[in-house]
Amino acid sequence: MLTAPPSGYRPPTARRDLRLSAIEGTSYCVMVGVGQEYFIAFALAIGLGDVVSGLVGTLPVMVGATLQLAAPWVIRRTGSLRRYMTIASATQAACFVPLLVAALVGRMPAWALFVTVGAYSAINLGQGPAWSTWITTLMPRRIRARYFAARSRMLQGGVLTGLLIGGLLLSREDAGESPAIAFAPLFAIALLMRATGSYLLSRHAEPVKMPARLRHVGPRELLGRARSGADMTLLAFLMMSNLALQMALPFFTPFVLEHRGLSYLELTMLTGTVIVGKMVAAPTLGKVAHRYGPKRLLWIGAVGVIPMAPLWLAADSFPTLLLVQFAMGIVLSCFDVGAVLQQFEAIPEHERPSVLATFVALNAIAGFCGSAIGGVLLAGADLGLGGYGAAFGAAAGARLLALPLLMRVRPAPREVEPFPGGSVRVEPGAGTTEVPALTQHEDEPDSITDA
Repeated sequence: MLTAPPSGYRPPTARRDLRLSAIEGTSYCVMVGVGQEYFIAFALAIGLGDVVSGLVGTLPVMVGATLQLAAPWVIRRTGSLRRYMTIASATQAACFVPLLVAALVGRMPAWALFVTVGAYSAINLGQGPAWSTWITTLMPRRIRARYFAARSRMLQGGVLTGLLIGGLLLSREDAGESPAIAFAPLFAIALLMRATGSYLLSRHAEPVKMPARLRHVGPRELLGRARSGADMTLLAFLMMSNLALQMALPFFTPFVLEHRGLSYLELTMLTGTVIVGKMVAAPTLGKVAHRYGPKRLLWIGAVGVIPMAPLWLAADSFPTLLLVQFAMGIVLSCFDVGAVLQQFEAIPEHERPSVLATFVALNAIAGFCGSAIGGVLLAGADLGLGGYGAAFGAAAGARLLALPLLMRVRPAPREVEPFPGGSVRVEPGAGTTEVPALTQHEDEPDSITDA
């Protein structure tokens, strides 16, 4: 169990730490929006093709998710959560250096791009458990819900800002230049934002250096719970859902750029619209989960997202695509929030970091398998619209096949403890994932500056 401050305790540096955390999180999200979001588009710009570019969104993540299983060992070796986070974020910033060089010279071998993005993904995923453990030691429980609700809005704003900066810079591409060089300022900004975040992390306090008495659950034990374990039933459903999602999602960028003929700015608007849909839905999701339970929310998202990929094909205009993306943001937000709240009920606290780290690896493998299936279907139709129809239709079918697993998931109670934030994930065409707080208390601060 983590040795955390008591509920009424406020560290002397709490006010400064909360401000630093909000600024650091926003800089991270700007990096995600202006850098990570454009990895697939960059692969297209350097001529890697639709299928290879789509795999850039999943293969490196699978490799990175496997490598991040070593994160607990690395954390123990560093002896400090703050030191680990500072070094990891600085190394993540360095991953943009080869991308920046490649953008300037206009070429990069596929293997080099996969290695670079794989290293980025491993570091990115490996920071999550350490940050979630560390941040709970920096503030009393009573202020978390309101604080993280305010911080969540800042993070969403950071992603949107990064997306808009990237889209505007790419829209100014000179027709006489290599398409890749337009990405150079994007990667430079992303590098600067993460380097800034590393410095800010080093300025945080560290009242508890390391967690204690945490139990390790390996892949073999977790898979052994497949028949009877409540946690594995839920995680199996989530992995099947991710497999279905990745059959279509990695190919959204080449679909709209190459076959719909949209610009980078229009691609940015489509992704940003999903984020707006999530932001619109977020204030009500906690209330829905509190009243009807997280599983109801998960059902709404699981069923609502089924027709989304086929609707990309059916949308015959850019405004129609925007409407589809807005609706997708709402249902994905329902799915993500319901899934996280169910996880916190199904997985014991003392096993949670280990189980979720293993799940990240297994889920990434499922996602890669989904993208490989989608790539095969796409390549089998010579990369034409028929191939996209097969991939997007198969993704919807796989979503349907996952629903029986959801029927076996035990509902979580409606009184769910607020979760202190989470990682932000940005997917081409799917926006971000962020978890809103469920409850607020009268004695909590109204803003970050009041904390």
